[in-house]
Amino acid sequence: MAVKKSAPPAADLVNHIAFVVDRSGSMRRIKAQVVRVFNNQLDTVQRNAKSAGQKTFLSTFMFHSTVDKPRHLTTPVESVPKLALKDFKLGGSTALLDAVGTAITRLQKAKGATNKNTSFLVIVITDGHENASSTYKKSLKGLIAQAQKTGRWSLAFLVPPGSQNTLTRFGIPKGNVTVWNATATGAKVMDEKLSAGLSTFYAARASGKKSVTSFFTTDMSKVDVKTLSALKDLSKGFARWTVDKERSIRDFVNAKLQASPAMRKKLGAAYEPGRGFYELTKPETVQPKKNIAILDKKTKAIFGGDQARHVLGMPAGANVKVKPGNHLTYSIFVESTSNNRKLVRGTTLLYQQ
Repeated sequence: MAVKKSAPPAADLVNHIAFVVDRSGSMRRIKAQVVRVFNNQLDTVQRNAKSAGQKTFLSTFMFHSTVDKPRHLTTPVESVPKLALKDFKLGGSTALLDAVGTAITRLQKAKGATNKNTSFLVIVITDGHENASSTYKKSLKGLIAQAQKTGRWSLAFLVPPGSQNTLTRFGIPKGNVTVWNATATGAKVMDEKLSAGLSTFYAARASGKKSVTSFFTTDMSKVDVKTLSALKDLSKGFARWTVDKERSIRDFVNAKLQASPAMRKKLGAAYEPGRGFYELTKPETVQPKKNIAILDKKTKAIFGGDQARHVLGMPAGANVKVKPGNHLTYSIFVESTSNNRKLVRGTTLLYQQ
C-alpha cells in the first residue's frame, strides 16, 4: 500500500516570488494606486513568509516598451524596501511577453532553483494588451510549459477585460487569471485579490503543494482533506434548509419559523441577522468580520471560523474577493448580516441554532 508523503517542514520550503509590473503610459492615471498596491502586497508577502516560516525571496521586474533591469532579484523578502512613487516612472508601450519570459528565465538561474522544495510564483500586473515584444514572442509558450512541467511553478495574471482567453492559450490555468479595470476602484479590487491569492499560495505550500492552479478562486480540489476533516464538526449547531424560491433571507427564515412551532421554540420567533449563512454562487467581497462555513455534502459535516478561512487561503483582517471555483463535494457559505440578502432558489441556507 502506498504511503502518502507528509508535507516537508516549513523551514525546508523555499519560495521565489516575482512581481512583473506594467509601467507603460496607460498606467499613469492610477500610478499612486498601483504603488500603494505593490507596497501592500510586499507587506502581505513579508507577513505570510514570517507566519508560515517559509524562506521567501522576492524579485521585481518592470516593463514598458522594453523590460527594465530587475529592481530586486532573488532578494530575501524581509530586506526589500517599499516602492517610492518617484521610482515608478511611466511611459511607452506594453512588452508583456518579453517581461514574463525575462522573469522566468532569470528565476530559473536562481541558486537552488532545481531543488524539489523550491517553488516559484510569478505575478503579472498589466492594464494593456501585448504590443511591443520581440525576444519571447514565439518561445514564451514553450518556456511556460517547460516551467510548469516541473510542478513547481505558478503564474498568475491580472489583466484587462478580454485578455483571459489569450493567456489560457499559453497554458495558464483559468483559476490563475483574473481581470481588473485600471481605475481607483479596480486597483482596490486588485489589492484584495492579490492578498487572497498570496494566502492561498502559502497555505498550499504548507500543505505540501508545490504550485497552485487556483490563485484567484476557491478551489476545494487543492485542499488537504485530512486538514479539513481534522477541524471541529459544527453541524449540530446549524439548521439546514433548501431555498424554495428567490426571496430575502429575512422572509425565507421567518417563513420557516412560522411554519413550525417546534422550530420557533428552538430558534426564536423571527430572523436575526448574523445567524444565517448563504451559499456562495457568484463572486463576493467578504469582509473580515464575516464568518465562513464549509459543508461536506458527503458527510454533512460543517466546518467554520478562522480555521475554515485558513483552509481556503483567505487572509485574516482584510476584505477578500472570493470567486466560486472547483468545490467538488463541498459547498462554501458566507455569513449574512443583512435583512435583504437575496437567496438563490435551489441553494442551501445554514442557520445557527
